[in-house]
Amino acid sequence: MNALFAKLVFMTAIAISTELHAQAQSAVWCVGESTKVKPADAPQDKNLTWDGATKTVRLGSARNEYVSFQIITRAINDDLQGVTVVPQSLKGASGAEVPLENIELFVEHYMDVKVTSRGSEKELFPYVTGGEHPTQMVPFSAKKFGAPFSIWPARNQPVWVDIYVPENAAPGDYRGTFIVKSGEIVLSELKIELSVWNFTLPHETHFRSFLYTGPENLRWAHRTGPDMDGPRFLQLENNYFQMAHQHRLNFNPNAGAAVQETGTRYLRYYDGSAFTERVGKGVGQNTLNMPPEGETEAAIKKSAKEIADFYESKKFPAFLFGYIWDEPSSDEDFATSKQRCKWVHEAAGKTLKTFIATPHWQRYDPGDVDIFTEPTISDIPKVIERGSQVWGVNQGYGAGPYLDSPGYGGRSIPWMHWKMNLGGWQFWDCCYWVDRQNLKHKKNGKWVRNMTHKQINEDPEAYLHDVWADPLNFDETRKKGYPARDAIRINGDGILFYPGYDVGIFGPVASYAMKSLRRGAQDYEYLWLLKQKGGMDAKIDAIVNSVCPAAGKWNDDPEAWDRARLLLAALLK
Repeated sequence: MNALFAKLVFMTAIAISTELHAQAQSAVWCVGESTKVKPADAPQDKNLTWDGATKTVRLGSARNEYVSFQIITRAINDDLQGVTVVPQSLKGASGAEVPLENIELFVEHYMDVKVTSRGSEKELFPYVTGGEHPTQMVPFSAKKFGAPFSIWPARNQPVWVDIYVPENAAPGDYRGTFIVKSGEIVLSELKIELSVWNFTLPHETHFRSFLYTGPENLRWAHRTGPDMDGPRFLQLENNYFQMAHQHRLNFNPNAGAAVQETGTRYLRYYDGSAFTERVGKGVGQNTLNMPPEGETEAAIKKSAKEIADFYESKKFPAFLFGYIWDEPSSDEDFATSKQRCKWVHEAAGKTLKTFIATPHWQRYDPGDVDIFTEPTISDIPKVIERGSQVWGVNQGYGAGPYLDSPGYGGRSIPWMHWKMNLGGWQFWDCCYWVDRQNLKHKKNGKWVRNMTHKQINEDPEAYLHDVWADPLNFDETRKKGYPARDAIRINGDGILFYPGYDVGIFGPVASYAMKSLRRGAQDYEYLWLLKQKGGMDAKIDAIVNSVCPAAGKWNDDPEAWDRARLLLAALLK
C-alpha cells in the first residue's frame, strides 16, 4: 500500500512538473480583431481586449453581430505539440446563453511575403509590410493546417475566435472559460467576459459590395470536373454564397445570360430564400450585376429592357447595375462604351444603372454613366456633384484588402466609404487563383494569353497558382519579356476566399482580409443606425475622423478602430 501510494505521489509530481515546464515554456495572450500578430511579435500584458494580470478577455457586442478576438500561443525555448483551444458556452443571467455552436475557432495560417505589394519598382504601396502574415482562417476541423497544431520555438501561433451573438440574446453580461492546451497539459485558462448591448444590427447590410468571379475558378481549384450544373457543383457554389453572406459581403459569380442565370440558378440568393440563419436571414444580396448583351443598338436595347422588366417583376432588394466596360483605353473604347450607356438609358431608364471602371470620367457626358470606379480621390467630389456615384476599388481609398496589408486594412474600406460618400466597393475578383492576366507572351505587338479556358479545364493543376504557399498571386513579371521595373506585383490581389480543397474542405476558407472586411461592414451598420436616429451627424463625424482624418488617410493604430466602435456603441446604447 505504501509502495502504491509512493508511486502515485511520484507520478503526480512528474505530471505537475511536466505541466509547470510546459507553462514556463509558453506564453498565451489575446488581442482584438484588427491587430495582426506576426511570428516574432512580443507577448502583450495588456490591451483594449486583454488583461494579462487576470487572464481576462473583455468583449462587447450588439445582437445579430459577430464579435471576434485572437488567442496567441508562443513557444519559448521548446516546441509545443498538440496545441488546441477548448471553448465553453458563455452563460448569462437567468439561464441566458451564447451556445457553443455559436463559437467558431480557426487556426491562422501564415504566408511569407518576400516581395511587398507594389504598382512598380518605384510605386511601393506605403502601408504593406514583408515577412509572415496570418492569411487563411483554417477551421479547427480541417484535415490540414487545422487543430491540434504544433508551434516551433520562438514563434507565435494565433487562433481566431468568432462569436455570433443571436438577435434574441438578452442584454447583459455573459461569462465562460476557454482552455489552451498542449496535449493534455493546460497552458492557460482564459476568462471570457462578453457584454451584450441593448441594440440589434439589422439583417440587411447597407455597405454594398460587388465581388465578381467566374465560377470556373471554383471548378478548377476544387477539381470538380466539367459538370457545373449538377448538384455537387451547385452545393459548392452555395458554400461560397453562404460564407460571403455571413461576412456581410456579396458573392457575384457571373458566367451566363443575365436574366436566365439570375432567374434560375441564382434566384434564391437575391430573393433571400437561400439564407435561413444568422446574419442576413431571409434577406437577399444587396448588389446585382446584369450587363446587357449584344453588340448592336437593337440587341443592347432589347436586353436592357428585358433586364429592367425582370428586375421590377422580382422586386429584389439588390441595387441593380450593368457593368458596361472595364477600363476603356482607346478613343474607340470610350466612344463605344458611351454609346452603349445611352442605349441602356433609352431602353431601361434609370432602372438599370450603367457602371464603368475608369478614372477618365470627363470622357463622358453627365448622365451617361451612373457609377464610376477608379476616379482619383481629388476627383471624387466632382464626379458626385455631377450626379454619378463613385464606387471604391483599391486606389488608395482604404488600407487595402491585400495579404500584406495591416490588420485593419479590410476594416478601413467601409469606414472610408462612409467618409467619402461612396456608393459601394468593387473587388475585381475574389477567387483569383490562376494568374491568367499575366501568363502571357507578346505576339504581333500585343500581349496574348499562354492558355485557353479549354486548356485549363483539361489540366487545372498545370495552371493553378499555389495560393497556400506563394502569396504573390498577381505578378506581371510572369509575362515573358515584361520589364520588372514596371511590373504590378500584388500579394492576395483578387482573393478573399481560399479554396478549401487544399486542406480537405469542400468549400471556401475565409481570409484574414474577409474577417477584417466583416468587422468594417458591421461598424458601418452602427453608423447607419445612428444616422437613422437623427441629430447625430456631428458626433458621427468626430468618430469617423478619429480613424479616417481625411479622404485616403487613416489611423494606423489598430486599437483606434476598436475605440471608435465602442464610441459608436455608447451612442446607440
